[in-house]
Amino acid sequence: MNLVVAITAACLVVLVLELPTIQGQSCAGKCVPQKNCKRPMLEEDSPIPEVDLRVGQDDSDVDSPCPHYLDVCCAPGDEVEDGFALHTGTQKSVFESCGQRNANGIGFRIGAGKVEESEFGEFPWTLLIIELQKLFDEEEMEVYECVGSLVAPNVALTVAHCMLNKLPQNLLVRAGEWDTRTESELLSHQDAKVKEVLIHDRYNKLHHFDVALLVLENPLQPADNIQLICLPPPGVRPSVDEECVTGGWGKDKFGQAGIYQQILKRVTLPIVDSTKCQQALQKTRLGPSFKLHSSFFCAGGKKDADVCSGDGGAALACLLPGSPTTYYQAGLVAWGIGCGDENIPGAYVDLESTRSWIVTNLNKLKVDPTYYTAP
Repeated sequence: MNLVVAITAACLVVLVLELPTIQGQSCAGKCVPQKNCKRPMLEEDSPIPEVDLRVGQDDSDVDSPCPHYLDVCCAPGDEVEDGFALHTGTQKSVFESCGQRNANGIGFRIGAGKVEESEFGEFPWTLLIIELQKLFDEEEMEVYECVGSLVAPNVALTVAHCMLNKLPQNLLVRAGEWDTRTESELLSHQDAKVKEVLIHDRYNKLHHFDVALLVLENPLQPADNIQLICLPPPGVRPSVDEECVTGGWGKDKFGQAGIYQQILKRVTLPIVDSTKCQQALQKTRLGPSFKLHSSFFCAGGKKDADVCSGDGGAALACLLPGSPTTYYQAGLVAWGIGCGDENIPGAYVDLESTRSWIVTNLNKLKVDPTYYTAP
């Protein structure tokens, strides 16, 4: 899938993401997506194949028989229309308990040294939010706006500031996305049009209570790479210094030098005490009078480890207290001063403080609470 990233300043600048061409070494069979081959011709047997990501860096040391990193060399007669279950042993047909992360990926793993990228399907609740725009020639283009999370089959959660001046009929939610420049993943993404946008009734120009719900025209279907994230249980917030995880397709650094990411990134961040966060932010251009509103909390402050422009709305997921495997959505990526600067945390929407509004509206939509309630 080729996605367009639009940046609005004095004029509209459109960046079209193009897949770099890599020449394969040699394949005695046929190069096909991994899901279309029963038995890839591998040099070494491995229960979970590894892939070498190619996202524009020097690939001169990559030795691969196929031109695309998600393709495999398939022996004659071993091609299949869809062999996903052959590689994973399962294919989920129901929404399981919310907050289940695929830490080892689905079907394959990323090669060593790629800690900044997520595994395929690692965060199955993550959504890419797209605006359909018509440009000068009236051609409709998909424009990446922000990130969201799936809390019910037909409801997405994101930040309100991403929804300003947006018409629901022009919005599209994409679930199960991973690499925005290809459709060769083991499992396809799913698209759903937005029927209605609900913005928190206390949202204001200072971006307090920065929460929105997107009601989808049709529910998304469950799959290994499309599952739900839990809302925080009442009264539950992450502890100071607890490490939580988030990610999106936003820029790798602040400003014009930043590049939007091809593959869904993974960022692990510590929770920061709100008083210390406020003090740190008062030393920035916000000034000594800045007060951190109670609808936000802070995380990060580690050099070069941060979310950035374009990651707004992404879930900050933390392990449920007492559970080694279940994640709940503690916050939403909201705003920050720069990206990845040491000792400058970022601000996240505190979902526990906005939980009652979210649940009230989910009840009005007749959403089954078991979808978003931690087991």
